[in-house]
Amino acid sequence: MRVKSLVLGALSLLSVSANAANDVYGTVSELITRSGDNGDTSLYFRLNVTSENSSFESCVVDGNTLTWALDLSSPVATFQYDIIKKSFVDQLPVRIIGYDNVCDNGNTDSDKIFELSPWSWHAQIEEKE
Repeated sequence: MRVKSLVLGALSLLSVSANAANDVYGTVSELITRSGDNGDTSLYFRLNVTSENSSFESCVVDGNTLTWALDLSSPVATFQYDIIKKSFVDQLPVRIIGYDNVCDNGNTDSDKIFELSPWSWHAQIEEKE
């Protein structure tokens, strides 16, 4: 019975580390756009990171300057862009979770958005009023 518990515990730890990803809170501090003739249209941004709530994968060179890429081909890109823009203009916080394969190519200074959501906007907006 004890061996079974140890094996189950070890397996649960392995599954957690295999699914790890950047989980970052902050406000959008910088928007970078590129439009080109060769299909290289892109939108990137950076955050003013809320360090006490954020966690970064070990391969991230500097979490405070991590660049996030918006997948413009995604069916939710318009909704994500609206959230990013509102965070930038009104300095409202967001939560971003990156892809769990961010470390596959070694150290990095960028990630792609897996999940993006407003963070406590209702409370922030009431506070401003």
